[in-house]
Amino acid sequence: MRIGNPFWQTATVLLGYKRQLALAMCSALVTAVCFGGGLGMVLPTLHLLLGQKQPLRELIEQNLAGPDQPQPMRDAALWLATRVPDEPFAAFLAVMAMVAVFTVIGSVSRYIHELLTLTVVARGAMIWRARLFGRLIHAHLDHVLLTGNADHISRVVTDTNVLARGYQAILGKAVAKVLNGAAALMLALWLDWQLTLIALVGTPLIAVLLRKFGKRIRRASKRLLEQRGQMMAMLGEALGGLRVVKVHHAEGYERRRFGLINRRVFAEEMRMRQVRALSSPVIETLGLFGVMGVASVAAWYIFRQNVEPERFMTVLIALGAAAGTLKPLSDLNNQLQESGAAATRMLEVQQVPIEQSPRPDGRPAKRLGRHGREIVFDHVSFAYPTQEGRAVDDVHLRAEHGQTLAIVGANGSGKTTLLSLLPRLIEPRSGRVLIDSVDTATVSLRSLRSQIAVVTQQSVLFEGTIAQNIAYGRLHEPREKIIASARAAFAHDFIEALPNGYDTVLAESGEGLSGGQRQ
Repeated sequence: MRIGNPFWQTATVLLGYKRQLALAMCSALVTAVCFGGGLGMVLPTLHLLLGQKQPLRELIEQNLAGPDQPQPMRDAALWLATRVPDEPFAAFLAVMAMVAVFTVIGSVSRYIHELLTLTVVARGAMIWRARLFGRLIHAHLDHVLLTGNADHISRVVTDTNVLARGYQAILGKAVAKVLNGAAALMLALWLDWQLTLIALVGTPLIAVLLRKFGKRIRRASKRLLEQRGQMMAMLGEALGGLRVVKVHHAEGYERRRFGLINRRVFAEEMRMRQVRALSSPVIETLGLFGVMGVASVAAWYIFRQNVEPERFMTVLIALGAAAGTLKPLSDLNNQLQESGAAATRMLEVQQVPIEQSPRPDGRPAKRLGRHGREIVFDHVSFAYPTQEGRAVDDVHLRAEHGQTLAIVGANGSGKTTLLSLLPRLIEPRSGRVLIDSVDTATVSLRSLRSQIAVVTQQSVLFEGTIAQNIAYGRLHEPREKIIASARAAFAHDFIEALPNGYDTVLAESGEGLSGGQRQ
């Protein structure tokens, strides 16, 4: 559990819910104690069923009220011994009543534990989704365009779900079963520590195997998440450009392209599942061999040393219950490795550089005053990381206030790149952009971009009503201003002709409107 481990780094968000976690862990411990107590009832049950002549009261005093036991346990054992019936059948019913009490308390505690852990896990995943989206929405535009949207979407949606399953693994059923196994092991140690230590001889081998299986699962899981990201990218391209696909009769091409990626995802799933499928049987088989070895030693004690069989049978049952936790332990290790791969990809997003409003020298950004004189591109240059040469090379340009200026040039000549420098969607590698002699790199992004209106080459509409799209970014804009803007853009008439007018809810990307209407 190194602090540098990506999974445990992300798990620190759960510490914001310490009270719920503490109550959940207390409930899990109560469940484990009740499980161990129920197993402990096996000894008196076998004692009675095998027809031993020793009264149950004496058995309790002998095992729980000896001089080597803590005083609170001795007092509780003596109190219990005075209330146990001497008649065998009545004593058996008393033991069954104790088992019922342990079962009810354990079930209630298990419910509380599951309820609290599911709540904390869901909140942890929600926090990480918000963190990743917040990072990406404030990231530099050139980085987002370079990496691609689909991979980022995959990390926000898919990777956080994988991470949540890891949180559930360390807090939920797997941990509860491991605690139950620990309670069973402690009972076995208390009854016969020598026999129990024999059963633990193979523990180091199991630990080594878990580590080896875990490493392979972690690598395979990371590759699988990357392939799923590529699949989401391909789906977005094909379905988003469905008109183009159909016009060019490219359905078969896209089907083959998807089939190739789909097979890659399947291959990575098979690699990971092969390791997952192998780990549990191997660990369980080793655990079974250990129990068989202990059973053989116990049989030797019973048949050759003439000792009480019910004690050794109870030890065997407790060890069997402890060995039953090896499968959850193996599943827990596998899940943590998968979640570790997802955590690595998520932490990579957290390292994405974001847009900064403060000045480069660290001083607070100042507010840009109302533009009224000129805009100057002062020998600006910009180069994309993946391209050779500069998209914008030493451009010097002046535009007076109120002047209408057209930037023209061949495709790829850098027109869009140059204009993207003005609202600081990208930052110049050299040179400055000046508004009224003020370097835009020294002003706050809000004060800069609030004075700029942009109509992009691609019409972008968001889910919501037409009115919400017109007033995008201004939540409390009055309806009168929205209608005035639509009139100025000659859109009011066709909007009014729609069934719900300005309250018409747009489909994804504005489907249902023509290209001109969307513009």
